[in-house]
Formats: sequence, structure tokens, C-alpha cells
Amino acid sequence: MGQDVNSPGPDTEQAATGRLLEVVRSFVTTHVAWKPLFTGAVITGEDCMRLYFRSPERDRTYGVDVLISRTGPDLLGALVSPAYLANEHLHQPSDDPHCDVVVDCTA
Repeated sequence: MGQDVNSPGPDTEQAATGRLLEVVRSFVTTHVAWKPLFTGAVITGEDCMRLYFRSPERDRTYGVDVLISRTGPDLLGALVSPAYLANEHLHQPSDDPHCDVVVDCTA
């Protein structure tokens, strides 16, 4: 009782945090006006995290769900592409107060 059943163990959390830091480092770059701006991230599960991007062309923040273990250069490159995030077929309604829509890239 009182323990969150979704909380990852200390080893899992440490590994996920390390991977999250690697992902964040890949987005730290000189700001380009037309590219989505990385604004944050949160670990949402044992192998899941949500990355947040702000669109410079639209008044919208995207929450992108990804698998930590499968977050590689191809996916990360796509996420900073304005066309990828603007594809409304990928958008799902969001109940997250930090984003307007969610894009699920876990599949």
C-alpha cells in the first residue's frame, strides 16, 4: 500500500535517466527558426518517455511518446522535422497539460 505500482526500480530508473540525457544532448543545437524546438522530456514508464516539442510555425506543443530502448538517430532526426510533427494523421488528443497533441512513436 502507498507504493505506486508504475514506479520503475532504481536500476531501471537510472538506466532510463541516462538514456534520456543522451537523447536531450542530441537536441541541444543552435536554434533554427523553422525547426521544432525541444522543450522537455519526462520518463513515463519502464521503457517509455515523452519528448516535448514546440512548433515555431503553429501555436502548438507536441508530446511525442517513444521507447527509450529504440530511440535512435533516425527517429530523433524525424522528430526535428517540421513536416513529421505537422502530419495530423499522427496526432492524438492529449490530456497532458504540457502538450496540445500526442504523437505515438512507440510502435
